[in-house]
Amino acid sequence: MTRLLKKTGALAIVSIAASLALSGCGGNTGTTDTGSASTGGRPAEETGDVTIKFVWWGNDKRNDLTNQVLANFMKKYPNIKVETETSDFSSYWQKLSTEIAGNQEPDVIQMDEKYVATYALDDNLMDLESIDIDLSKFDQGSIDAGRVDGTLYAATFGINVPVIIANPLVFQQAGVTMPDDSKWTWDDYADIATQIGAKGGSDYYGSTSLIGVDGALKVWLREHGKQQFTSDGIGFGPDDVTSWYQYWLDLQNANGAPPATVSVEENQAALNQGLFATERAGLTFQWSNQVTALDSATGQDVALLRPPTLTGNSKDANLWLKSSMYLSIGKDTQHPDAALKLVEYLLNETEAGTILGTERGIPANSDVRDAVKANMSSSDQKVVAFMDKITPELGGASQVPLPGGGQSETLQKKYGEAVLTGGSTPAQGAASFVADLKKEMDL
Repeated sequence: MTRLLKKTGALAIVSIAASLALSGCGGNTGTTDTGSASTGGRPAEETGDVTIKFVWWGNDKRNDLTNQVLANFMKKYPNIKVETETSDFSSYWQKLSTEIAGNQEPDVIQMDEKYVATYALDDNLMDLESIDIDLSKFDQGSIDAGRVDGTLYAATFGINVPVIIANPLVFQQAGVTMPDDSKWTWDDYADIATQIGAKGGSDYYGSTSLIGVDGALKVWLREHGKQQFTSDGIGFGPDDVTSWYQYWLDLQNANGAPPATVSVEENQAALNQGLFATERAGLTFQWSNQVTALDSATGQDVALLRPPTLTGNSKDANLWLKSSMYLSIGKDTQHPDAALKLVEYLLNETEAGTILGTERGIPANSDVRDAVKANMSSSDQKVVAFMDKITPELGGASQVPLPGGGQSETLQKKYGEAVLTGGSTPAQGAASFVADLKKEMDL
């Protein structure tokens, strides 16, 4: 990293010096040598009783499943007690930053890609490769997704891929044939959406508007040889976003996407109440972990399609494995051996994977994924089959955003809506989006 980064994002409310000595969360009542993670190699095994703290965000289902797994872990390692703390996503980061500021950083931390760099660059996360974490059964892309400036600070807990989802009933009602997703282009996408929109009128639309969807823009950028984020900031400029905004404005004007007022309302709707889930859109973009919810909402077996390409060759889509979430270890944990044991248990043990299933995404460990596949729902099996199909076509990992980059989607949506409603031109909206994002990231 060649430039000085100020503390932003989730840690904006606190100032944490890199030299801060964190106390950990539990005392060791036996005699142990914790080793030194900074010197490399596995931490020395702790034989005495230790207590570590594991924090995550999630709903009641996630909490119940995780607690079942932790009970089994503590049976396997009776000298390790795991204390837990859970909350909803929005309050999670406030609690975490407050605990770190008070020298009470958790030992094992569920992490999101928007905040990996923020905590890593504030020197709060351990280099997982320095303690020889076992990720031997992970795809390289899912490993690299947890790097900041080349250092691995977060291990992928579950994987997603970007996917275009088609509603079979809407296609059938419109009399439009499903595309061959190995060959279709963005022009084909627009043609299909326009055909469906012509038949649907105001009853249903060809596609939801993806103008403000972060993952869809990332696909567009990668197909144009650009990256959304780089180790020094962002890898795109206003012209790249202008073409994206123009595409969706044109599709809206051609009645292939909803009117602006409908699209703005759609941006506020819950997943199961959106246009696609209520059978009012033929196509949409989602991450693959939402397929189960959309199958349930529509009562259908929705179709999973590769995103269209510029060339008509699916290999040029440059898709990637996205981490649905990560596990990190606190930089100054007093119990690196116990923390590493817990992380590897959650990631690599089939008995843990069997209980957790796909609640946090498809398991990143290939052996765990194969072991639990038979017990997966038909929706999850469909996702795994889709992942298997596109694996030979995958590009490199997507760089996690530097501090402030987590605001990208909010800004993309804000200025995208202004374009759709006529408040700005695509070029004006793109310029404002990029300028504001750079301000957020202190670039």
